[in-house]
Amino acid sequence: MFVKLGTYLIVVFALLSLWFRYGYAEIPCLAGKDGIVDLEMEARPVAIELRPGIFFDGWGYCLKGEKPTVPGPTIKVREGTKIRIHLTNKLTVPASVHPHGVKYTVANDGAHIAGNPTSIVEPGNSRTFEWDTTGTPGTWFYHTHAFEKGGEEGLYRGLWGALIVEPKGGDANPPDKEFVVFMHTFHVNGQEYETFNDKSGDMEFMKGDSSAFPGLLWKAKMGEKVRFHLINSAEEEHTFHTHGHRWVDRASGQLIDNIGLVPFTSYVLDFIAGEDVGPGNWAFHCHFHEHMMNGMFGIFVVEKGEPKITMKGTSSPSGGGRNIPRAQALPEFPIPPVEAGSGIAFQAPPSESPPPTLETLPGSLTYQDPLLKSLYEEFVGLSQGDGPWGEFYKPIPLYTYFNPARHYLPPDSQDYKRLLEKYRPDQCVECHEESSPGIVNEWKVSNHANPRKNPEVAAETREIEELIGKELNNWKPGTKDGVYCSYCHGDDHENLFMPTVDNSCGACHPKQAQEFAKGREYGKPSHPHSWEGSVSVPWYVELYRRGEGYSMVGCDQCHQNMSSCDDCHSRHRFSAAEARRPEACSGCHMGPDHPDWESYEHSKWGVIYHTTGELWDWEKNLSDVIPGKDYLAPTCQYCHMYVGDGRWEMNVETKGIWRMGVIPPKEVEFKSGLKDFPYGIKIPPMDKKLEIYSAESKEKRRQWIEMCARCHSIRFSDMWLDSLDQYMFESWRRIDEAQLIVEELFAKDMVKPSPEERPPFPLSDLIVKVLGPEKLGTEVYSLFKKTSGHLPVLGPVLGAYAIFTRNDGNPSGVEREYVEMWFWNHLQGYKGTAHAQQDISWWWGTAKTMGNVTRIRDEALKLQRLKNIEDAVKK
Repeated sequence: MFVKLGTYLIVVFALLSLWFRYGYAEIPCLAGKDGIVDLEMEARPVAIELRPGIFFDGWGYCLKGEKPTVPGPTIKVREGTKIRIHLTNKLTVPASVHPHGVKYTVANDGAHIAGNPTSIVEPGNSRTFEWDTTGTPGTWFYHTHAFEKGGEEGLYRGLWGALIVEPKGGDANPPDKEFVVFMHTFHVNGQEYETFNDKSGDMEFMKGDSSAFPGLLWKAKMGEKVRFHLINSAEEEHTFHTHGHRWVDRASGQLIDNIGLVPFTSYVLDFIAGEDVGPGNWAFHCHFHEHMMNGMFGIFVVEKGEPKITMKGTSSPSGGGRNIPRAQALPEFPIPPVEAGSGIAFQAPPSESPPPTLETLPGSLTYQDPLLKSLYEEFVGLSQGDGPWGEFYKPIPLYTYFNPARHYLPPDSQDYKRLLEKYRPDQCVECHEESSPGIVNEWKVSNHANPRKNPEVAAETREIEELIGKELNNWKPGTKDGVYCSYCHGDDHENLFMPTVDNSCGACHPKQAQEFAKGREYGKPSHPHSWEGSVSVPWYVELYRRGEGYSMVGCDQCHQNMSSCDDCHSRHRFSAAEARRPEACSGCHMGPDHPDWESYEHSKWGVIYHTTGELWDWEKNLSDVIPGKDYLAPTCQYCHMYVGDGRWEMNVETKGIWRMGVIPPKEVEFKSGLKDFPYGIKIPPMDKKLEIYSAESKEKRRQWIEMCARCHSIRFSDMWLDSLDQYMFESWRRIDEAQLIVEELFAKDMVKPSPEERPPFPLSDLIVKVLGPEKLGTEVYSLFKKTSGHLPVLGPVLGAYAIFTRNDGNPSGVEREYVEMWFWNHLQGYKGTAHAQQDISWWWGTAKTMGNVTRIRDEALKLQRLKNIEDAVKK
């Protein structure tokens, strides 16, 4: 490996063949309409991973609605076609598109030249560029030429892409395989990096003996004609050399195997795979030695197969007409599929699954497992509770609203009966204007009542109409137009139901419903798991059995509502703009165990939001928000609903690394019983330690950096996340210190009353019976069975019972102190550090956990002295 400090180059190929993923189907030139191809494109920020964990703060082009890539989309047309690019600039600096080779007027130059009107695009603005390809066949490229106000960095950061003009008569001798290759130099922190990034699922890489060369792979069968479009987008010369293969240079007519490209030029070459040399792994690289050692190296794999072509390879002035793999960014960021006819010269892969429809939605998105569905969704009225302990407790009446899918019962009152007699079943609005006018007024101004109130809403409504097979018009008095009450509650008053993700919301919004339910895939805690998280813990049921069920109302309100749509999109307005504001999260994500809201609103970000938020554009979809223009600071939704690669989804779980913060990390060397966590327990999320540096966590970290880099530098973002990790490691070491002290107290029988003398762990009489060794693990199961629950239960996660219950001596004062340390103060520090609120990080977090350790140690000394006195008296 050659890492040379003091230089400023990172040399990498942006190589880019996607046939490994998308196959070899022919990709035709764009014909457009009336000889004109229209492309809606955007310039956006994009994080490019040059090495595992080493990110470059790039800018890229993309089709509207797609993710930005480096290089931008390959545009391929037939000679004579006119190209219109409608460019929207979503960067914070000027941008443009300037083509090489083709014809255009001064107004379409994409530059700002003295004496000419400017044709650059300011941030947040749009502009149309027109190019004429008449008489200009060849391989060219396009790039930004907005060289002012910071826009001059666009060439360095990735604002370029391939432009291929096929000859008017087509390619008489097309290739079997065709690749677009960019050579580029990235400048990062004064240091060189030698390898291609080899983590992409879209490319294949050769794992050879040399760590300097992970080796990007291209493949072809023996005898296939291969075409390379080479473009040097760097500011220095590069060469392209192939081992074992030669081609005829068009200019000289000579057979060659190495060609040099000066900056911002292109070259096209053809050769026959394996001709005269046979199959095998053949190297290709830049022949400037330093460039090769810094990463311009790969492998061309010639596989055995029946020869398809017998002609000699030749160079070609044109882009040809077949099999151009879709150009893309550095391998970490493959371009997503594009709809047919969208105008880009590449072919999208077949969808893995068809889009959801009303008929294909599963019976339950939230609980697809039949057992879970029966435990949490099957209707039982108010006769029993939810979850594995449901038969052992009876829920309070409010459950009819907290979990209506399982517990809703219609009113049984004279007023209710009078209303049923006064109004017909289809007069929902008229009836509720008398009985609950507030919700009717909310509904009347909603999109549900006005599905065609503006063009944007009408466009979404048309998609829903196709899905449900019904026409939706704006509601008028006396009609059942709009998304009427019966859509969500049914027509039969005897069998009214309360809406859930499954029985109503998911019918019209299947994509959003499935994205929400997908949060379950990432494990607990999650919004779809929130109700389970509340009613499945043993101390919850224990309080009900003692007649203290109303004590849990505070938990129930959040934990049930978070598993439905209307907690963020409040009934009956169901506003998307409301759900995008940080306050939509604040009702639940606050308090001593997860002070997300307190941390955010008192951070610098929160101060900016509180002072300017009324001016932000809350009607925009998150994917259309331009940081620094539409939002002046991050929000909960903008950051946590980002799933990577320029996409947002209706879940917040995808990037969770530390999760809630209560599972011990594998990276800390514990001395207490935490070293043995999870003790054989097989109940997620208690079944394993967190792995902060696992491959999965590194991918999540990449997504976080990609998100943070929309406002901050990649370097700062990486440092911030690393600081959070180090903070948590330090906090867990303090927890380990405290647990070790408490364990020694129990080992020396200094906690009184002893576990044998005090009440058992909550629900101990049922835990062994219901869970068994399959869930508890053999060791924990045997221990509970042997002691009947008369044992100390410390630390994450089961030790949380000590903050939810009280008994005669269980928990003891020292156990209560310990649980407040890890369940409150440790988590407050975690949230304060993550959300940049310094006082919560220190005063609510670190300082308090230090105080907990001090008090636990002092209590241990007192108990030790007391034991010494007792022992002396006994003697």
